[in-house]
Amino acid sequence: MRILATAALLVLAAPAHAADLATIDCVAGKLNPVVTAKLHADVSRNMAESGKRPSYDPAVGGSIASAAAACGLEHNWSEAAIKAARIYTLAKLGMPVAQRVIGERGFDAAALEDQFQTLPEEARNRPLTPAENQELVKGSVTEEAKQTRENAELLAEYFAFLSTIQYASFAFSQA
Repeated sequence: MRILATAALLVLAAPAHAADLATIDCVAGKLNPVVTAKLHADVSRNMAESGKRPSYDPAVGGSIASAAAACGLEHNWSEAAIKAARIYTLAKLGMPVAQRVIGERGFDAAALEDQFQTLPEEARNRPLTPAENQELVKGSVTEEAKQTRENAELLAEYFAFLSTIQYASFAFSQA
């Protein structure tokens, strides 16, 4: 009898199922193109302003939250999955702009992504620590002329996009 009670508790404590990673892009699919354009403008502005913390129009966050909630109902996501999908969507939709800006500043986005991929999987599956981010930035700027505070901030933002996409998708798949 004790074994049955323990087994019942374990079944109740275990999550019903992890969110299906194939459904994470549902959120982006529900966004109005106007919201995506505003997000792109925010990413472009954020990457151009050095010395400031990135910020986004509250309407962008609200629209992503609404879309994530709708997708959560549609796909039976947990609250943790909905949160991860919101974070993922912001970074995933902003990434093309971040890649463009990086390229315009003379950096190779593919090489930066390759560098990020050299981190151990456990580091990629959680937010980067400041030390990890700093090491990535240092390793990205080999030309002395490009070793500026502005470029360091720009690269840190770019690595934040890469990191966010990776860790949020991982968190989603575990939720």
